[in-house]
Amino acid sequence: MKRFNKNILVFVFAALFIGFGVWGCLGGIKDEVFKLFSELKQGNISGIIVFEENIDNISDKNLSYHNELMDINSVKENLIGTRIIVKDDSTVVKSDSGSLFSPTAELSNLDIEQVSSKIKDLKDIAEENGAKFLYCAAPVKANYMNTPANVENFEKNNYGRFITALSQKVPYLDFAEVFEENNISGDDIFFYTDHHWRPRSAFVAVKAVCEELNTRYGFEYNEEYTDIANYTVENYENWFLGALGKKVGTFFTSRGADDFELIAPVFDTSLTEEQPAKNQIRSGKFEDTVMYIDNIKKDFYAVNSYAAYSGGDFRLQIVRNNLNENGKKVLLIRDSFACAAAPFLALQTAELYICDIRNFEYFVGERLNIKEYIQEIKPDYVLVLYSGVKSIERANGGYDFID
Repeated sequence: MKRFNKNILVFVFAALFIGFGVWGCLGGIKDEVFKLFSELKQGNISGIIVFEENIDNISDKNLSYHNELMDINSVKENLIGTRIIVKDDSTVVKSDSGSLFSPTAELSNLDIEQVSSKIKDLKDIAEENGAKFLYCAAPVKANYMNTPANVENFEKNNYGRFITALSQKVPYLDFAEVFEENNISGDDIFFYTDHHWRPRSAFVAVKAVCEELNTRYGFEYNEEYTDIANYTVENYENWFLGALGKKVGTFFTSRGADDFELIAPVFDTSLTEEQPAKNQIRSGKFEDTVMYIDNIKKDFYAVNSYAAYSGGDFRLQIVRNNLNENGKKVLLIRDSFACAAAPFLALQTAELYICDIRNFEYFVGERLNIKEYIQEIKPDYVLVLYSGVKSIERANGGYDFID
């Protein structure tokens, strides 16, 4: 009996991929082919590179049945054992467990020193204005992933040196230690197809923040609000394709799409969420204010369900807890990992000011000067919740707390 050759399947899927692709974008490809021939006639060999780039752009943006083609191609890549795909200036690697991540280049000692010094400057400003300070360090996915032999990944080393530098300069909380103490592994911390942590991981992180603030500064919080038993957890199976999965297709990893959990309190809540730059104010229960339920849609390539928490990334959000008016005023300087954490932290504060100072064009509103903003709102606590560590040059202004 002949052994089944899986390359037959590869051929079938590749043929489907090519066939549908030609059908959907023949006009665009034809134009690029004519351009290429013209370039080659003039002796411009570099035209081949331009041709490849243009075909990639057509495939990504203009193909009919783009989603189906992405998924067909992801099956092909999975069958032939592809582990690494480079797309849109980023590298997606399939770990030994099938989880997707992006490897990290090595940071110099100077990089680590510059970043930690910027954080210390912020800590000094907070304390000068009467606020307590805590840096909340979240490890990124690359800390935990086993990689192919031909992939260099320095994230664990970078993060370890960063934590050492922080320990010498500022009060900090290392979520890597928190997860280890709670016996939560890398694949349980993060989505398989996305670089973000799961909402349940963010929930655990907020509990650790409350405990750390209480130990260091006597911060009063409601322990019942840190117990998952006081929340409903609705699981949406095979629901969410993360940013990394969108780059390589649903079936690049045999795990497919991720499940997605919606965590909401069973106790009474009354919040007011404001986005000053958009003149938007929402009041009501937890689900009506700090949650954006419209993002709970099963649309792998068009919807980011992670943004169901906090609504995604904004320049400034202010959340007032109408049931805790005598609580503390907290300034949270954040990156996207705080999307899933901020709603639960808001339940423990009177006022939560959530600032994102990264330089992204899609933000509405002016970038805040954090020193001036601290002087303006006079918070009781200043928290920074950032994932991993980047050099000053690659941090999109994230460490530029003072203009």
